Amino acid sequence: MKRKALDIFGRKVSYLDNEKGGVPLVCLHGHYGTGSVFSFLENYYKDRLILLDQRGHGFSDHTVSYTRDDYFSDLETMIDKLGISNFILLGHSLGGINAIQFASRKKDVVRLIVEDIGTEVPHPRKFFDNFPKYFRSVAEVNEEFQKRGRPLSTYFMESLTYDGVNWSFRFSYDDIFQSESSLAGDYWNEWERIGIPTLLLHGGKTWACKTENLVEMEKRNRNSRLICYENAGHSIQDDVRNEFVRDLIQFVESPI
Repeated sequence: MKRKALDIFGRKVSYLDNEKGGVPLVCLHGHYGTGSVFSFLENYYKDRLILLDQRGHGFSDHTVSYTRDDYFSDLETMIDKLGISNFILLGHSLGGINAIQFASRKKDVVRLIVEDIGTEVPHPRKFFDNFPKYFRSVAEVNEEFQKRGRPLSTYFMESLTYDGVNWSFRFSYDDIFQSESSLAGDYWNEWERIGIPTLLLHGGKTWACKTENLVEMEKRNRNSRLICYENAGHSIQDDVRNEFVRDLIQFVESPI
C-alpha cells in the first residue's frame, strides 16, 4: 500500500492505495477510525484497494464542517479525480451511511457492503466529554476508556499518534461530535433507492444499531442480504475477522 493525498477544495484528503488493476474496492471507515482499519484486506482482495481517511480523520485535514453533503462531495470528488468507475463500496458505521447515500445517487457503484449501521441513526452521546487530550502512555488512554465502561480497542488505537512525549488522537473530539450530530436521522428513502447487490453485516453485540432495523432493511430492499455475527460487536472486521473476510470475498466474487 502507498500513502497518497488529493487536494479537494483546498484540503488534503489522504488515502491508502495498492495501485492494482481490476475492480476497485473503496473502503470508508467509521467515526474515530482511519482507512488503515481495512488494510488487512490487501491480503485477501486481489484487485485495487483504496482506503480513504475521511475528513477530520487519520492523515486527512480537519475542517469546520461535517455535514452529509460534505462527506458526499469529498467522495464524489475523489472518485472523479482518480478516474474510477464500476467499483465496490464498503462502509462501516459513519462510512456505511456515507456509502448508502452515495450508492443511492451515483451509478458508479456496482456492489455495496454496509457494516453495522442502520437507516435509523439516533442522536449521539458525548463519549469523549471531559476526555483528556494528551496521555503519557497508551496505558493511560486505556484507563480513561475503562472509566467509561469500554476497553481501548485496536480500532481506536489506529488513530493514536505519539509526539515523543505524549499520546493523542488524530481526530478532534468536538469535530467528531459535530459529525455524529449531523449523521443522526432517517435514511429509508436513500436505502430503498439502491438497486445494486448489497451485503448488510451486523454485529449481534453491537451498541450502534438495532437488529430489528437491519432485518427491516433486508425486507425493504430486495437487492440486499443480511448476515448477523452473534459474537461480534460494532467492529465486525476486528471481532470475527475470518468470518468477515470469508463473507466479503464470497460476496464480491459472486456473479451478479
